[in-house]
Amino acid sequence: MTGDFKNKVKGKLNDIIGKKLNISFARSGDDIQLIKLINKSTPGVYVDIGSWHPKLASNTYYFYLRNWKGICIDPNPELIRLYDSMRPKDIFINAGVGSSSKSLEYYMFQESSMNTFSSDFIQKNRLEAKIVNTLKVPVLSLKEILDKHISPSDRLDFFDIDVEGFDLDVLKSNDWDLYRPKIIVIESDVSIEMDIESDIVTYLKSVNYRLLGKSIIKGNLGNLFLISN
Repeated sequence: MTGDFKNKVKGKLNDIIGKKLNISFARSGDDIQLIKLINKSTPGVYVDIGSWHPKLASNTYYFYLRNWKGICIDPNPELIRLYDSMRPKDIFINAGVGSSSKSLEYYMFQESSMNTFSSDFIQKNRLEAKIVNTLKVPVLSLKEILDKHISPSDRLDFFDIDVEGFDLDVLKSNDWDLYRPKIIVIESDVSIEMDIESDIVTYLKSVNYRLLGKSIIKGNLGNLFLISN
């Protein structure tokens, strides 16, 4: 058997096992926590913003295997082929998300999970020397994406947001009267004490979400869980 064929067989077997058993694909079990919080046996909808790889360290692949409707959004054009191959039932949108309707400079790194629109994020983490490429990428508001892909009958279960410093702009581009997921999961790399007073949590409180807690990946890095009031 060729290496490609072996990998496909292995991938299929992993999917079968992952679908049958409560196996997490996330970095800190966030998908298992999400299914407990959703507390529904029928599939709903997730929106994965800054989705990165279709399977690796994914908070949403668990739901893909269980027939949730997925909208995955990422500005990295290298991911188009991977989503077509590994998650063909998902809607994959190759764009940025934010309040600007213009194209923005997208900074790419060897470690693609660090790719970002945010020059502040790059400066904060001293990543200037590690930029390997920049692209002009179109930016859409979250509202216009959901206007196109969410129907009135859809049960919107959660947003998963990981956009390396662009989070608040993503959140502000939504219409919270129309599109209110039960849960929002959003990456944070500061202490929980700082999270409580952060612009992100403060903004989400203003649209009637409350902070439930934080999962931890390493150090202060983890995901905030907020739930709709």
